[in-house]
Amino acid sequence: MCGHLWHAGGAGLFGLSLPRLLQAEQQQAFVNGRAKSVIFLFLFGGPSQLETFDLKPDAPGKIRGPFKPIDSRTPGLLIGEHLPNTAKISDRFCVVKTMTHSFNDHSGAGHYIQTGRRWDR
Repeated sequence: MCGHLWHAGGAGLFGLSLPRLLQAEQQQAFVNGRAKSVIFLFLFGGPSQLETFDLKPDAPGKIRGPFKPIDSRTPGLLIGEHLPNTAKISDRFCVVKTMTHSFNDHSGAGHYIQTGRRWDR
């Protein structure tokens, strides 16, 4: 049971709710799956999440993103209006909206996120 709660808590990061996770568990298991390819898009200094994948459309004006959200192919995932082609293929990628680290700078944090190892200057 504890393992299921951990998975359910983490699943919210990937656009799944507890009911959707439990429904997915009841379906046929995915066995021996392998990724054919992976593209790791690390936007160091790139567009803000408030302009792309986490627009917060229901938040107050000072918090939400400046662009309109559009529906994507993934139920419940809203994407910025300037990314319509990305929205069309959202079933082919995973959006990770929340990560944490103990660094107080982008360089150390970026190194840690990409390698899993601490960067000590």
